[in-house]
Amino acid sequence: MLPLNRTIIPGPPGTGKTYRLINHHLANELITTDPSKIIYISFSNAAANEARKRIKELYPSKDIVISTLHSLGTRELEINTNTQLLQGNNWNGFKNYSQICRDLEFETVTGDNGVPEYRNNYMKVIEYAKSKKITELEDAALELDIIDSIDMGLCHQIKQDLDDYKRDFNMYEFSDMISEFVKKDKCPSLDAVFLDEAQDLSPLQWDMFFYIESRCKRSYIAGDDDQTIYSFQGADPTIFINLKGTLDAQEQSRRVPRSVHRVAMSILSNVEQRRDKVWIPRDAEGEVIEDASLEHIDFSKGNWMILTRTNNQMKPIVDHMLTLGHRFNCKYNPLLPLELIEAINIWDRLNKGASVSASEAQLVYEYLTYKDEQVKFRFSGGKSLEGLDTVDLDELMLNHGLQVTGSWELLNIEEEQKLYIKDLLERGEDLSQPSRIKISTIHGVKGEQCDNVILFTDLEKIIYDSALRDKDTEHRLFFVGVTRAKETLYIMNHDYDYQYNIGEEII
Repeated sequence: MLPLNRTIIPGPPGTGKTYRLINHHLANELITTDPSKIIYISFSNAAANEARKRIKELYPSKDIVISTLHSLGTRELEINTNTQLLQGNNWNGFKNYSQICRDLEFETVTGDNGVPEYRNNYMKVIEYAKSKKITELEDAALELDIIDSIDMGLCHQIKQDLDDYKRDFNMYEFSDMISEFVKKDKCPSLDAVFLDEAQDLSPLQWDMFFYIESRCKRSYIAGDDDQTIYSFQGADPTIFINLKGTLDAQEQSRRVPRSVHRVAMSILSNVEQRRDKVWIPRDAEGEVIEDASLEHIDFSKGNWMILTRTNNQMKPIVDHMLTLGHRFNCKYNPLLPLELIEAINIWDRLNKGASVSASEAQLVYEYLTYKDEQVKFRFSGGKSLEGLDTVDLDELMLNHGLQVTGSWELLNIEEEQKLYIKDLLERGEDLSQPSRIKISTIHGVKGEQCDNVILFTDLEKIIYDSALRDKDTEHRLFFVGVTRAKETLYIMNHDYDYQYNIGEEII
């Protein structure tokens, strides 16, 4: 095998790392390399989907594997996620196997980056230890600051029972897709590997990437250690910071104006562990406004992103925005949840004669009931759609019990929601288009940008205590929040007892 040629593409926010990766390095590879010998890896599903879209548009005839590390492991290990992956009802087998786990909750929630997160503190410790390659569970519990809230003896027993169960019944967890891929030497034959969002990888994931890289002739790695914000899931920026290779640094931001750049640089001055980079702001001044009142901001036009540190802090903001009557995107919008918007748009496409995927049709069926004579008996929930590819309205009516067509108002939703949607439509809102206003945690907008960003700096005490122990992570998080702004940055607070003071040390 030829010696490895590694190219590193570091770049601060808005400098076009992904663009450089795809439009330059991938383009050059495709001149001489068989596309089937190239793999493009991104940390999150969202980023992988975006890369897939870009690459398909640029190189429509090139069949390149685009994947997350977890998806690649699942595919090459030939894991049946319905029967072999420990999720949902599949945990019941383990609960029957391990008597001490009968009453424990093992379900996961999807994190802001699309990665499953355990609610169970015991599993948080076990998974964190795996991702960080920590040999002692006590050390993992200490790093997560939950050692005083769990029984470490029980934690060790759960891990042992879980390892035994997976071995005896050929079952997998999400982390096993990574470790088993390396252990069983499942890397396909490749010449070049591309990695985006490298700063978000855990040591376990880096092991998988380095293993893939060792089987290739060339590698291309893009990332920004200053944007490492998933340390609670095991992300370790030091590995990216210390990478050796040929640098193709991206320096010119196409997003961040000078005033916002100055604020962002004041945050970076307090980050102790980082890769030094040149970063040039966009040639525009922009604006930074401090201590503004949410009540005095005009949301009637423009694009807005309202960011908080935690989910709980979003709720009063959601209530305020509901009183204003504007449409906004937020996972905690009770009147217009994201699933309902999607269902309405799918229903509209169906009624205009389009075909949709079976999974999209199933989402619509969540809002159709037998009781309201919208579907025939036993067709609620869209169970008959499982295993199908695409369907249209005629097929749904002929073979899947659908009994109504027409306006979205026929869907089974609360009257208050219908009135809210009608009001939005009368104001000229187009539900098929993205909302102008988004409310989210900072974690939830990684990789995104917006003209106007409202950033709340309030910290709950548990977050403040954590920030005292791991200051760099908190600085990096607010750096990400600040650098979402393309034009105007509003720095806000809600008079919490604890605040993140931008540009200052955490004390």
